[in-house]
Amino acid sequence: METRAVRLYGKKDLRLETFQLPEIKEDEILVQVISDSICMSSYKAAILGPEHKRVPKDVDKHPIIIGHEMAGNIVQVGAKWQQQF
Repeated sequence: METRAVRLYGKKDLRLETFQLPEIKEDEILVQVISDSICMSSYKAAILGPEHKRVPKDVDKHPIIIGHEMAGNIVQVGAKWQQQF
């Protein structure tokens, strides 16, 4: 499945990209995001890049998706959560 997301590559290096999502694992849930916001911790991560304690040191090679405060629709549920969602 193709998606678009803002990914962090380093200090103040945010990029809106389109890329393929991997298949979900048994303990994952795929959500189609309808709305997202940037909280202060995400803002700090974007400003500090790998100097932030929650940003991997190799974020330039393995970018992370910014944003965790969102609303959306559940699209697919991994085997572990099938009975709950």
